Amino acid sequence: MRCGGARTYRRSASRELAARQRRPVLLASSLRLLSSVAMQLPACVLTIALLASLACFDVAQRRLPGRLVGAVALMYFIAAAFAKVSLLSIATHIGVALSAFLIGTALFAAGMLGGGDVKFAAAVFLWAGAKFAMAAFILISLAGLMVALVALGAGWLVRRAPAGALSGIASPWAASRGVPYGVAIAIGALPIVVARTLAGGMTL
Repeated sequence: MRCGGARTYRRSASRELAARQRRPVLLASSLRLLSSVAMQLPACVLTIALLASLACFDVAQRRLPGRLVGAVALMYFIAAAFAKVSLLSIATHIGVALSAFLIGTALFAAGMLGGGDVKFAAAVFLWAGAKFAMAAFILISLAGLMVALVALGAGWLVRRAPAGALSGIASPWAASRGVPYGVAIAIGALPIVVARTLAGGMTL
């Protein structure tokens, strides 16, 4: 009995010692994560502002300014630098963005997307990387369906009551002007950018 009690005590003491040893490691890891998130936060906030601006431009003018799209891509590299991302991981993100650009170019050739939409999507997939590429695709697709339905509904409202007050609100969204898929891309990009920032890193 004494031998069994001693073994139990030693096991308990060993677990307690291991737990004590892990605490500083967990604390240091948590501090590094918080520090990384804090350093990436300005890039995240600016990117969200850029996404909102691009969505507004697409609704109002049916175009996506190249400088704003380029700024979204630039924000990824700034955030990645603060997160101390490896060159391999950055190369993977660039590969995903190029793949999205090639697929988007094919859709552009088929008349399904605008040129600005293709570049905007590539910038978003640069943020997504391989880890969040599927999530970005699903989110953008669902948002695209929603935006298309809104555009069709707005077009119907404009035709039914062209002089009404609601018509003035619905007119910028009307499908007759083209579907503002930039809005869908911005909506899909938002959770990806936030998730990347909160993760405290930009790994694969």
